[in-house]
Amino acid sequence: MDRVVVVGSLNMDTNLSVPHIPAVGETIIATGMSLFKGGKGANQAVAIARLGGNVEMIGAVGNDENGMNIIEGLKKEKVGVEGMIVKEDAPTGIAIISVAENGDNNIIVHSGANYQIGKEDIDRNIDLIKSASYCVLQLEIPLEVVKYTMDICHENKVKVIFNPAPARADIDTDMLSRVEYLLPNESELNIIAGKTVTEEDMVETCREIIGKGCRNVIVTLGEKGSLWVTESEYRYFEALKVNAVDTTAAGDSFIGAFTYMLAQGKDTAEAIEFATRAAAVTVTRKGAQDSLPVLAEVL
Repeated sequence: MDRVVVVGSLNMDTNLSVPHIPAVGETIIATGMSLFKGGKGANQAVAIARLGGNVEMIGAVGNDENGMNIIEGLKKEKVGVEGMIVKEDAPTGIAIISVAENGDNNIIVHSGANYQIGKEDIDRNIDLIKSASYCVLQLEIPLEVVKYTMDICHENKVKVIFNPAPARADIDTDMLSRVEYLLPNESELNIIAGKTVTEEDMVETCREIIGKGCRNVIVTLGEKGSLWVTESEYRYFEALKVNAVDTTAAGDSFIGAFTYMLAQGKDTAEAIEFATRAAAVTVTRKGAQDSLPVLAEVL
């Protein structure tokens, strides 16, 4: 099994159960509150480990109770923590997540220590990156650190799996040329493309991104499934119909499961089909890391 390294964010999530997602200026009463370990980077690392993958986490937490709990949680999940950094001058990141009765959510993140990670931290952990076959990245850490990590991966033939979330319009050609698999959702694709992408022009838009050097684009489409596009072909994958109660970590579950399968030597289509099943399990449960499935559940 190939090794995976995840470079990204770690948060403590506060989940609020609400009747619906509030409109601008609206005050509503939450019907419940729960604390969960989260952050896109940590979620994706745990998703891989819970399926049985060999994964290391590089990221930063504060020297506080939340940070220590997150590190201990990673250890229990069998995620490697050699690359974890404890920052003295910033708190651990937090996220406030509102989850509506129909499973919709919105998320507000305070980055804290996640935005204190620097190139020097990557340099200190460069051997972890060099020894991996795949590196998973997101955008909840500084953009220059993501770019720097991609450059190291490119120099050492480590394949980059890039989840551009939260999306930015300034993802440039240099970055995209380092990416083996770009995995945005629909709204992230709109921001990267700089336009509203319709169902009719989605394949063409993905091809435009591939023209900038990215080898594969996989767009996650929620209950509509996903779309895989390469330079020469494309394919839609249907979602499984389940009773969704919380979509919070669906994308992270998909990316973790997809990466796990690639590290197992499976092809892209098989990895997407497996990831679709993993995400379907995830949305039937509440929380971020708590909702991620083990291998037997996906199978």
